[in-house]
Amino acid sequence: MAAAADEVAPPTASGYLDPSYWDERFGKEEHYEWFKDFSHFRHLLAPLLSPSLSVLEVGCGNSRLGEELLREGVDGGITCVDLSPVAVQRMRDRLAVQGTKGVDVVVADMLDLPFEQESFDLVIEKGTMDVLFVDSGDPWNPNPSTVNNVMKMLEEIHRVLKPEGIFVSITFGQGKRSLESNSYQNSLPAVPRINMVHEELESEDFIFRTNVDEL
Repeated sequence: MAAAADEVAPPTASGYLDPSYWDERFGKEEHYEWFKDFSHFRHLLAPLLSPSLSVLEVGCGNSRLGEELLREGVDGGITCVDLSPVAVQRMRDRLAVQGTKGVDVVVADMLDLPFEQESFDLVIEKGTMDVLFVDSGDPWNPNPSTVNNVMKMLEEIHRVLKPEGIFVSITFGQGKRSLESNSYQNSLPAVPRINMVHEELESEDFIFRTNVDEL
């Protein structure tokens, strides 16, 4: 069973950036869906899905999104990556027990993905990018290290997307307006394009919180 969010949250928001936190958490936690499960945003993804689609989920943790996409008929290859080897092994074990084929789970850093250029039709992240922002400081003038890491993530996703590929980002709160300045917009190549689907999910107790004393 999934533990309650407040039972597994680190003492401070910056703790989400510590890989050991995730290893410890995933060692105890069987399943947790950030924000909402697939049923709440299926209507957004369904028009994008087809049997031949190749999909990459970035920061899968112990989510069951990969299995849900398989049940939707996606058969072009579903790859789930996470930085935590504990999460990856537990997911592999779960898939093996279920007898699920067609979902590949890989230990990987989203800032340095181990895939060839133009490998995927669809890349999905659900709450993963938010982790990079937990220690960003002023949301309108974030720490340079935060911006650099976010841009590395986007550049890697851009690199592994096929031409006309789609990037779906499901995130907490407003879009990252602090990255909309010209200095950041111009740092990504013009093609292939990245399409972003953003959905405000209501009535959710989000685990990422910013306290005044942490700003």
